[in-house]
Amino acid sequence: MKLRVSVATLVFALGAGAGLIGDRCHVITGTTEYLSASHRVPFLWSSPIWFPILVAIATVMLAELRLHLPAVRSTVSVRHGLAGVAAVLGIYATTALLHASPATPITVLISALAAITWCVLGDRFAAVCGALAAVVGVVVEIGLVAADVFRYTEGSDGLFGVAPWLPALYFAFGVVAALVGEIEAEAATPGR
Repeated sequence: MKLRVSVATLVFALGAGAGLIGDRCHVITGTTEYLSASHRVPFLWSSPIWFPILVAIATVMLAELRLHLPAVRSTVSVRHGLAGVAAVLGIYATTALLHASPATPITVLISALAAITWCVLGDRFAAVCGALAAVVGVVVEIGLVAADVFRYTEGSDGLFGVAPWLPALYFAFGVVAALVGEIEAEAATPGR
């Protein structure tokens, strides 16, 4: 593992906290609803306890993956990481606020915001992390919807039961998680 344990713990906490905030936005706006199957476990804020844990693990895994890919950048800083986290939370909140909008315009908007996040903060290897997050995250959510753990509101469920904009949200998340890994690499470089 290339991430130091102390940093992995911080990245875990960052992923869990951001996941809780984003999920809270979805729950209070009715974008998503947890069904009775999910109420068998304790909730933290508006989320079943497993939700922030899954997001946190994914954040650490993507940050670690980026450190195993070539060309880790040395030009990124905590300021870039803060911008990335803010971008993902902003995209998450936008999906919550606009979930009742027609699917095509909101999907275009969220995809554009995800692309801007990648163009400004990522590189080609962050795009790999983003694509991996988009595929795995969406497949996991489709499985959870099929298992009646939660559901997306009608009109926001056009992609096998999940929102059509969900891959773009996950892509932005993967790009930013990769960026967080690079920030760790920069901070751990001797003499800096």
